[in-house]
Amino acid sequence: MILSSPIKTLSGPGWLVVVLAAASVSSAPTTVTIYKKVGGEVTLKPKQGSVTNATKNLEWKVGKDLAVDFDPPDLTYYNIFKGRSNLNIQTGELTITNLTYDFTEVYTTEIDKSVIDHEILLFVLAPVPIPTIAPSSCPEGSTTCTLTCEGNTTRAEPVQYIWMADNKEVPGLTDKTYTVKNDSSGVGEFTCKMKNPVSEERSKPFSNPFKALYNSAESGPKISRGLTVLVILLSAVILVVIIHRMKTGNES
Repeated sequence: MILSSPIKTLSGPGWLVVVLAAASVSSAPTTVTIYKKVGGEVTLKPKQGSVTNATKNLEWKVGKDLAVDFDPPDLTYYNIFKGRSNLNIQTGELTITNLTYDFTEVYTTEIDKSVIDHEILLFVLAPVPIPTIAPSSCPEGSTTCTLTCEGNTTRAEPVQYIWMADNKEVPGLTDKTYTVKNDSSGVGEFTCKMKNPVSEERSKPFSNPFKALYNSAESGPKISRGLTVLVILLSAVILVVIIHRMKTGNES
């Protein structure tokens, strides 16, 4: 006796649907994003499996323009790729050295005159500067003080900002500015970090303005109490001297 299987197998057109779906997934366009520091180097890799021993012609394109053309036995580099690029003719990998901002572009490959659905987005970035903290808004008598993490981020974007209070990261705060409240007097100092995909820098510590005010307020009453005690003691001494002189005068 043969038991029926709960799993139904596809037959006829059903198999064709599965095959076409698998083919569409395997041939789906791919996009790779790469960030590199200016002056550095990068190796761009063609889509996996697209370059084989049977490959006869390979082109790397930057935007719509040719960057490198390998048509055996000729290997030609174009424009800014001359003198700072190297194509591995076995793997199809393209290495670019001494990167400048001009290399920020979309890169594609064409193999044996067929466009490969694989894009590489290359971004050449400047390193972030060492930031400084400035009190951009800190009015006298205010209950808040706005600190700003400053620095020239031209060509360094995207930049992420990280704030730290006494070397502990402030969670959920990624803005360029940080509003400090007067109830933060328990914090001694603040620092900020600038970070992008190729670098990271940290500012020097910035003293909490409310910490100084709190210390001043605390020292004020202490001084007043000290003066009060001193006045009382002096008064007592003077009183004793006066009484003593009065007694001495009466006896004489």
